[in-house]
Amino acid sequence: MNRTSAQRLSLAAVAAVAVFGVAGAPAGAGLGDILDQAREKLGPVLLARDLLVEPDTEVALEASLRTGLRLTGIEGKRIQFLLGDEAFGEVRTNRTGDVALKWKVPAKPGDYVIKIRLNSQDQSSQPIEDTELLVAARQADTPLAVVDLDKTVVASGFAWVLLGDARPMAGANLVLTRLSKTHTVVYLTHRPDFLGTASRKWLATNGFPSGPVLTSTLGGLAAGSGTYKNARLEAIRQTFKNVGVGIGDKISDAKVYADNGLQSILILNVDWSDDDAEHYEKLAVELAALPDTVQVVTNWSQVADVLLGRAVFLKRNMEKRLRDVARELRARGKD
Repeated sequence: MNRTSAQRLSLAAVAAVAVFGVAGAPAGAGLGDILDQAREKLGPVLLARDLLVEPDTEVALEASLRTGLRLTGIEGKRIQFLLGDEAFGEVRTNRTGDVALKWKVPAKPGDYVIKIRLNSQDQSSQPIEDTELLVAARQADTPLAVVDLDKTVVASGFAWVLLGDARPMAGANLVLTRLSKTHTVVYLTHRPDFLGTASRKWLATNGFPSGPVLTSTLGGLAAGSGTYKNARLEAIRQTFKNVGVGIGDKISDAKVYADNGLQSILILNVDWSDDDAEHYEKLAVELAALPDTVQVVTNWSQVADVLLGRAVFLKRNMEKRLRDVARELRARGKD
């Protein structure tokens, strides 16, 4: 199997895990184990995409009906949109399984949860579960905080998040709940869009504040996290002028946040048990290239300290710590 085929198969496995709810795999489960479980749950599924918009504007509500490991679209099915218990639109899926419905956002700011379901007459012997999308309607001057998911609020990467054993980063839900009293939390993730529904469920289950989950596409995955998030952030800032905070674990993301004028907080996940001096030296060099305004922390307690103005975590202090560890390891090697 060539590299491209392996990557596609891996994405297919992740998609199946995320979309069809494969759970209970052992912690060390490999790709084959995931696929074996996924094949048992290949029924059709509804997917939807959250929106961050201004009130009293017309938007397109988008959803998809897909099936199988390749997430193949299902054509000709009627998808209904409901606000509360009231249905306000129905659209047939196109040949790629997608639908879009124009909708006028209410004039009052707020969170509008749109239920999306398959017309009961189109249901088969294998019922398709309803899903939801969030329309976060905010005034243009609303303070926003942009937060990553994987290894930022979730203590692992997305490939394993939805196997049923993912845990939140300690204190992340409490800090973000407090932050949500003054800011709208926007979960800006490089996860592909087929992981949106499962990501929203995970956040709600683990006590995180409500906020739009803005996902990438497979094309966005290929472009890289920094490039994707820079483009997405620029688009957000065209409408919303008060994007004040950016929190994530990737150095490329921290640069994007700082370059766009946000208070950039980098949660650096370092394996201090690593005995490779070059690893620490390389990380220090990467940090040195970041703007000086970026603050580098290692946990959510320190994130809270930054947000509340109780402490400052200069990146040069972490650079020094990394270089000191590298120096000690080299000296030990000489001994």
